[in-house]
Amino acid sequence: MKRHRKNNGVVFLIVVFAIALIATITMGILEMTTEELQLMQNQLYAAQAMCTAEAGLNAAFAKIRANSSWTTGFTGTSLPSGGTYTVAVTGTLPDRRIISTGTSPQGYIARIDADVTISTVLPYKIRIDELRVNE
Repeated sequence: MKRHRKNNGVVFLIVVFAIALIATITMGILEMTTEELQLMQNQLYAAQAMCTAEAGLNAAFAKIRANSSWTTGFTGTSLPSGGTYTVAVTGTLPDRRIISTGTSPQGYIARIDADVTISTVLPYKIRIDELRVNE
């Protein structure tokens, strides 16, 4: 008479290990995907802050084009997107330094620092001599 071996226990262990392996791989992939999404979100918020700082710099350029002696700056100017910018203007004509700091609605901050030369005759032309970003 032949004896039949039962492999039920071995098959069960193989299935359990296979499920554990697949679950571990799936969790690793989900973790990587979550990190990538967070990185993309951070990049988006940083870009919003940079755009807000650029808006502040452009607003300062518009004021200077209208009045070359303008040095008042802006404090906490809000944009429709929810961001705010602050602009400081220093120096004496024709050389000025404009520092624009933009904050995204999520609190990310970007800074643009520009050394400019302003013409002395109308229309006041602005030449950017040096531009520093997030220094």
